[in-house]
Amino acid sequence: MYEDYFGLQRPPFKITPDTSLFYEGGKRGDILAALVYAIHRGEGIIKVVGEVGSGKTMLCRMLQLKLPDTVEIVYIANPSVSPEDILFVIAHELELSVTRDDSKHEVMHLLQDYLLQRHMENKQVVLFIEEAQGMPLDTLEEIRLLSNLETDQNKLLQIVLFGQPELDQNLAQQSIRQLRERITHSFDLEPLTQDEIHNYLNFRMREVGYTGPELINTTVAKKVEQHSDGLLRRINIIADKILLSAFAEGTHNLSAKHVTAAVNDSTFNPKVPRRSRALWWLGIFIVIALAVALFQTRSQWISIPVSDLWTSIQASDLVPKPEDAAEIDNPVTDIAPQALETDATLNTEGSAEAEINEAPVMIATEPELSPEAAQPESVSQAIQTPEPLLQEAAVSEQPAEKEITKVDVAVLQTTAQEPVAAEPAPVVEDEVLQSALDQAASSDALVIDSSSDLGLTADYNQWLNAKLRESRDWLRNANRDSVSIQVLMRSKSAARELVYYLRNEWPLDLSQTYLYEVNTDTRSIYRVFYSEFNSLSLGRNQLERLPDSVKKNSPYLHSVYRMQKALL
Repeated sequence: MYEDYFGLQRPPFKITPDTSLFYEGGKRGDILAALVYAIHRGEGIIKVVGEVGSGKTMLCRMLQLKLPDTVEIVYIANPSVSPEDILFVIAHELELSVTRDDSKHEVMHLLQDYLLQRHMENKQVVLFIEEAQGMPLDTLEEIRLLSNLETDQNKLLQIVLFGQPELDQNLAQQSIRQLRERITHSFDLEPLTQDEIHNYLNFRMREVGYTGPELINTTVAKKVEQHSDGLLRRINIIADKILLSAFAEGTHNLSAKHVTAAVNDSTFNPKVPRRSRALWWLGIFIVIALAVALFQTRSQWISIPVSDLWTSIQASDLVPKPEDAAEIDNPVTDIAPQALETDATLNTEGSAEAEINEAPVMIATEPELSPEAAQPESVSQAIQTPEPLLQEAAVSEQPAEKEITKVDVAVLQTTAQEPVAAEPAPVVEDEVLQSALDQAASSDALVIDSSSDLGLTADYNQWLNAKLRESRDWLRNANRDSVSIQVLMRSKSAARELVYYLRNEWPLDLSQTYLYEVNTDTRSIYRVFYSEFNSLSLGRNQLERLPDSVKKNSPYLHSVYRMQKALL
């Protein structure tokens, strides 16, 4: 999906082992060379141990490629083989004529004769067993007996075990100690470090055709290392989703947020089970707390009849709160004299504002309620209490409302005499941009090329369409073996900004700058290319000399032939 966007020939991070993308860092290359040496020596049993997804299968396939034609390989991918069947499986892989009616003794003789024949021809037979940790111990013991087949100087059968750390646990058992003693070489595939992950990711990108500047920096590699534990399979899954996330966003600048998005979309994200477990324990704690609270208060709510409980709830809604009682005892008419005094000073010119600011602030304090007022003797008394209080409050509020109205009117009259500054009209971004385009179009700075037919115009649509036609004409006649540089990419919704930038601030030769519209099912974008180069070396030289304002867009080389297929 993202291969063409990043200029790749094929996917770089497939989890299926691809020997053309074998990475020799992380001691993988050293272990491969040591395995080739050990097999040529032809001594004992070899063991390779690594975690799930550490690259054992890739190493096994690389070993098959590195061994010469004189080495015949027997490969067993399914370890779940019984001790009675293991000899028949090996004989079948060697294409020996055995049947199920043959005894184990007969099959063993056939194997021995075949191995001796290969030894006389100066050839070796090597048995590869993957996922050896899943092989029954009795079957491993049968394989150990095969290792006893030998001449006076050489082993007739070489055995290589590939397995997870559980293989070491199986071999540590006392019943299998004879096999353990015959292991002459043991290798451990360790997780990749941060620096090795950084080199690994960029190595794979280069191997599949990426020619731009380094796409994956140390910050991204560090975050990948934190979430992958250095295991190759996890690294490949995260890296694939990082590129997919950047493609969906329309950027070549990979950052930590793309790693976070990739990890959150992965099943091995360690945060998911921890978060679920924490919520599970929190739910249990809440249930226990509620149960304890209900148990402690059982004597209160069990003895109250439902009818009395409902009556008390209704009555509690009518009982005035302490703060409401304070407002009733201290009506707003207390501030009326001050309001009248302030109103009298408004007639003096220029002193209204000062008098209002200097007016003392009235702070209403909450009066203490007597025990009788705070706690009514009965529910019926509490119900009757609010009515006279509310009537008294309603009567006392009326003069206060009139006095405050005088103050408000006076203040409004005073304020109306002062000039009010009008708020500036909101600036419309499109109008500013169009004004800038119109102004720039009337200047000499907008002359694109004297030899071009684009002309001088303020209509960006006309300029854009003319540039698209000019670019398609160039691409039709371009040399298919040449390369160009993708220097910029913008969403179609930013067409105005793109046109203005190209016509006024573009640091490169505009006559050699080409613009193409690409439409997909989900969005439309503009891709900007620069110039044409007859070789990759010329393109790389120009890539290094691009201005910094262009390099920040992560430009990269692109095949003209692939452009013609995709854009025409």
